[in-house]
Amino acid sequence: MARWRTGSRRAWRLAVVACLIQTVCPISAAAQVRRRLFPERALLPMVFAGPRDPVSKADLAFVTDNPNRLGSGVEAEVALGAGIPVYLLAGDSESNALVAGVEAAVFGRFGFQVTERPLINTDWVFAAPMVWHLGPHWVRLRYFHTSSHLGDEYAQRFETEAVNFSRDAVDAMGWLQPLRALGAYLGVRYAYSVHPEESRRWAARAGTQLGSAEGEGFVLPFGAIDVELDQNVDWKPRVNVQAGVWLPPISGRRAGRIGAGVLTGPSPLGQFQALHTTQITLGISLNL
Repeated sequence: MARWRTGSRRAWRLAVVACLIQTVCPISAAAQVRRRLFPERALLPMVFAGPRDPVSKADLAFVTDNPNRLGSGVEAEVALGAGIPVYLLAGDSESNALVAGVEAAVFGRFGFQVTERPLINTDWVFAAPMVWHLGPHWVRLRYFHTSSHLGDEYAQRFETEAVNFSRDAVDAMGWLQPLRALGAYLGVRYAYSVHPEESRRWAARAGTQLGSAEGEGFVLPFGAIDVELDQNVDWKPRVNVQAGVWLPPISGRRAGRIGAGVLTGPSPLGQFQALHTTQITLGISLNL
């Protein structure tokens, strides 16, 4: 248990540092791409419909087929996360840049089915991506780590043991953008270090996003579908559908979204990832 607490504190520190850099050292959308250290934020693109993409958010979720022992009902998930482009390796414009960055996030799930509001599960992710831009398209290769901790209150309430869940992996993803307001992606991930050790190692992911944050208007609509298939759960698909609006820009960049979503398939919570769930969410997200 001490090992999980140490990892949890480390992950929270990484996410906090990432957010502080974004807040204290904002980079203007008009910044020159030729700036090598901490270049323009747009050079580190992220897809956002996956349940463990590195964002900051606050969601209310009505959960059915709940894999945890609190049963169906309302839960809350909060996350602190950000992505930062660290160094421009090559290129002199956004259409041909090669950039390296870091991403980090921590996700906490709380149960509202009981008055104590116990912490059920904490997932944390850390990634070191390298992105090559090809006009409006891009290719991403990254180191990816995820691990999970069972909430102490939940463990004590049900006298259950945590699962030693972690993955160290490499993944590759390609993004195609045929239209300004339409993009699609396809990716594959291989975990070279896994716990539990008998876990299988391959995963695939695909999706599409509608609506651009770069358009004109006070608020802009968006829609997204993300599908992930993991060999460790016999390739059962997890489907996440989101829709909502981008909020007005701040300092020339739209980062906030309000939306609703439906997720069904294997649970995104690391401690329960082999079990099926369905949830409807409503919340706000920030792509920092």
